[in-house]
Amino acid sequence: MLLFLLCASTFAFAQYTGTASVTQGLATTTVSNLYSCSGGRIAALGTITATNNTVWTVPAVTNYTNASFPFASDLNNTCNGHNYANDATALAALNGSDIVTVDANGEIITAYIFADNYFEMYINGVQVGKDNVPFTQFNSNIVRFKVNRPFTIAMLLVDWEERLGVGGETNGGFNYHCGDGGMVAVFKDANNTIIATTGSDWKAQTFYTAPIMDLTCPTENGSLRLSGNCSTADSNSGNNYYGLHWSRPANWTLATFDDSAWPAASLYTNATIGVDNKPAYTNFTNIFDNPTNDAQFIWSTNVILDNEVIVRKTVLSNLSVNDNDTKIKHIDIYPNPTKSEFHLEVDPSIKNNIQSIKIYNLLGELVFSSHQYLEIIPTLNLSSGMYIIKVNLPEFEMSKKLIIE
Repeated sequence: MLLFLLCASTFAFAQYTGTASVTQGLATTTVSNLYSCSGGRIAALGTITATNNTVWTVPAVTNYTNASFPFASDLNNTCNGHNYANDATALAALNGSDIVTVDANGEIITAYIFADNYFEMYINGVQVGKDNVPFTQFNSNIVRFKVNRPFTIAMLLVDWEERLGVGGETNGGFNYHCGDGGMVAVFKDANNTIIATTGSDWKAQTFYTAPIMDLTCPTENGSLRLSGNCSTADSNSGNNYYGLHWSRPANWTLATFDDSAWPAASLYTNATIGVDNKPAYTNFTNIFDNPTNDAQFIWSTNVILDNEVIVRKTVLSNLSVNDNDTKIKHIDIYPNPTKSEFHLEVDPSIKNNIQSIKIYNLLGELVFSSHQYLEIIPTLNLSSGMYIIKVNLPEFEMSKKLIIE
């Protein structure tokens, strides 16, 4: 019988053709509980060794115990009694000491976040806020920071697990139920104007998927790490399920990190995430479900099996027209990515009205400027990375992203 089990396991590993590091079975618990909350679940950490001898922390390496990484402020938090009924009450409880400075001369941005279960937020690589509650009870948060536009949001998202290493939790009478994730966020400026919301214009990449019950089911297509064909059935015997792990890229928190090859974030409804009975969300639908600028729940392609996800979004200038606006049809840049130069193509009807063409790096520094239309713009003197091209006209400003290799 033991020989049969070994042969079956070896065969299963041989069938896996992806790029992940593969683990099997339960992890060894290293931290019994990060946080205690009445009615909450145990938020433990563990380690597990993959077939390639890489040791992974599950559900993820986090900064929860890092004292230098600031906690977010509470929008609603049953665990400590901050059961605010609306955003005005939650904001009134803050005295300004919570504001993290990214740029000393920047504007104050307020972010409202509901994450299932845990998040860490970076702005241009600066740690600005982490979730107060790693698992449950469900809570929502406020993060305030001072920054100049454009700026880049990078967030680590973790769907916590009770069965460390195989992505399971106790639910519905089963010991191995596949939990789900999901995150929604709204960013407002000092005038209370929404400047960014979570949606399909964000990038999302997964770094830990479990449980995988059959190693032949996950596939990859370019940067897509797909597990939609994998089972999410509940069980009471998941000890030998598999986990797939990918290393986070260096500098993923920085504005200069190139996420252009990452998949777009996938969208999920409120009903799919299951927030309609959670006051941490329903008390603030005026923010999260704004009738004219509704934020969407986002995650990677599999909100059930993907347990560690990184999402990113660059917020452009306060006057800019983003890439999804219909006015963007007036401007195109190619090749993109480029090395030595790029072509700027604009609608002939607006060519004579262009007041300036400017290029900014993601630190907000102006690296090129022209007060007349140029069809070809050289880039040999610019370092590799992402840049923002801004074309200014009297009535509006148009922006495009440019990658220099």
